[in-house]
Amino acid sequence: MRSVASWWRSRYGAQLFVEIAICGVLLIIYRTIRGVNRTDLRAAFANARDIVRLEEWLGLPFEDNLQRFLLDHPTIIKLLNHYYIWFHFPAAIGLLLWLYLRHHDRYRPFRNLMAFATFSALLIHLMFPLAPPRMMHGFVDTMREFGPSIYPKNALEGTANQIAAMPSLHFGWAMIEAIAVIAVLKSRWRWLIVIHPTLMTLSIIATANHWWIDAAAAALLILGGIAGWRVVSVWVGDRRWSWTKLRFQSEAGIAQLESFVNEDRSDDVGDDADGEQLVLQPVRAPSKVSYDANDDTDDRRNFVG
Repeated sequence: MRSVASWWRSRYGAQLFVEIAICGVLLIIYRTIRGVNRTDLRAAFANARDIVRLEEWLGLPFEDNLQRFLLDHPTIIKLLNHYYIWFHFPAAIGLLLWLYLRHHDRYRPFRNLMAFATFSALLIHLMFPLAPPRMMHGFVDTMREFGPSIYPKNALEGTANQIAAMPSLHFGWAMIEAIAVIAVLKSRWRWLIVIHPTLMTLSIIATANHWWIDAAAAALLILGGIAGWRVVSVWVGDRRWSWTKLRFQSEAGIAQLESFVNEDRSDDVGDDADGEQLVLQPVRAPSKVSYDANDDTDDRRNFVG
């Protein structure tokens, strides 16, 4: 029983179940919010035309050029289709498990970063519905043409929100995974993880599921989140939020107050002027006083304790 209790108190027991519950609740909230405005097709196509004009103004409308090139290589297209599917949720779950089990001290910051990026993106999806390139004229839905197809032909059917292109969470999560591996590991081989967001960028554009600007928006969102967290960390310092008192409390200040309280300030010990230690004993009232009248000194009194 003692070993079971010790396991339950460890991070492989109760803490792990709590983290699984948190991730489960976040997933439910994610799926609920993601399906809120998936029927606003008019705004989604209007925003898509604005994105096309913006990319043309910037001089970088290369999604169609890249797709036309890759369509001549069906094997590459099929591989990218599978990469789009199998390296999204599985890679994110694998990262969180790896951090929790092998690098527990780095788990929470990256879990929070992923949650921040995800729910910030969901808010943008609500405010800015955007049709992906595969719904626009001149693009090919490669997942429907070459398989495997994961979206219904009718955008109003199914549970997925097909007009939530910006920002791209496929790229956003891949970027966070790369940052985590580079930050945690020390080996020079860790830089190979950069291949992952690179291939994910290629897959989201080649499959016509995202505009390239969707990946750029996700990158800005993540970098802004990291920068904002650094600023907040500097401002907060060593203070921690107290849910009972609803304010920040300084750990150093609390420790200092505790040291004052626990400091030995006994009045029984002191130092004299010569540096010798004086032990002050409590004064007790005499139990009996006698006076010798025959003594030569009238003022002499003998205190008998």
